[in-house]
Amino acid sequence: MIPDKERITPGQLMALIIQSQIGVGALFLPSTVEAAARNDSWISILIGGAFSGMLLIVIWALGRRFPGMILFEYLPLLVGKPLAKIVHATYAVMFISECGSILALFADVVRDWIFASTPAWIILGMMLAVSLYLAVENLRLLARFFVLTFGLIFVLVLIALYAYRDAEWLYALPIGQAGLANIAKGAALSMNSFYGFEIILFSFPFVQGGSRAILKAGLFSNLFSTAFYVFLVFTCVLIFTPEELRIIPQPILYMVKALSFTVFERADMYFLMIWIVVVISTVMAYLYMASKSVSTLFGKARHSGVAPFVAVCILLIAVYPHDQDMIDFIQKIVAVLTTATLIVMPLLLLGLSYLRKIERKERRQA
Repeated sequence: MIPDKERITPGQLMALIIQSQIGVGALFLPSTVEAAARNDSWISILIGGAFSGMLLIVIWALGRRFPGMILFEYLPLLVGKPLAKIVHATYAVMFISECGSILALFADVVRDWIFASTPAWIILGMMLAVSLYLAVENLRLLARFFVLTFGLIFVLVLIALYAYRDAEWLYALPIGQAGLANIAKGAALSMNSFYGFEIILFSFPFVQGGSRAILKAGLFSNLFSTAFYVFLVFTCVLIFTPEELRIIPQPILYMVKALSFTVFERADMYFLMIWIVVVISTVMAYLYMASKSVSTLFGKARHSGVAPFVAVCILLIAVYPHDQDMIDFIQKIVAVLTTATLIVMPLLLLGLSYLRKIERKERRQA
């Protein structure tokens, strides 16, 4: 039985999911998707958001059949203990690799825009130290911090909105020119930015209000993240030409840098300061999930003792890449792991639970 002091509200779950989804990928998303879908990249984001919503429903349906249990507690019931250990270890590797990939991209941006001469390990070490401070705590404390920093996302939106004074609406036309195949390819490329909803695998038993409240909170969170990404990508489509988007690695920062306000200059620096806090939230979420995965894999009751060692592994992964080719290689590995653990595995586990008629009805919530 989970103590009331560790439970979270559906609103806090929303903050957890949104802050886990919106992170470092937001800066790279416009140019990444545009490479495939061109000026229809915003349509690709809509499709990617819809697909992530369907994956979220699958994970919710799986958790609903085992209320009061996190993923690693009901895995042995579905696939047996030996195979459950392998699947469990794969999830742990995925969370560690994903967090390392996020930090590698973060280091890339910080090096280009703020600290060109500062060693990456110092910046990433401080980033992980701050994240570790809360990641060792329970889910409720993490959720409270996410609620506290959630409003910063709207500040980012307000700064980006100012760019519409220079928008060229004809850049978005003609709609659908890229073709369905390229739009679908762009949607596939956008999926990595939507991952984060898997925190439901760890938070389902802790949410007050029953399974319907969890589903509503999850879907609304995914809708919010989709709308945020569509806004950023569509804004970049209106500001930059397709040729410019292909060569600019972080178009949002270049767009914001060009803005000039009466009261202050270098809007990109203000944007980056706020964005760093948002990225810290994402790193906290993945560090928490990675630590929880490793601790349960080795039979530890609490994840706080394991978290520092997990943080060191993440730091090594993040510091190792020295060029863009290595970062791309790590991202390809992460893409394979996330596809296996967040798309294929939940579908297989849900199907097995129905085929074998395995669920925990006695502990089921409304």
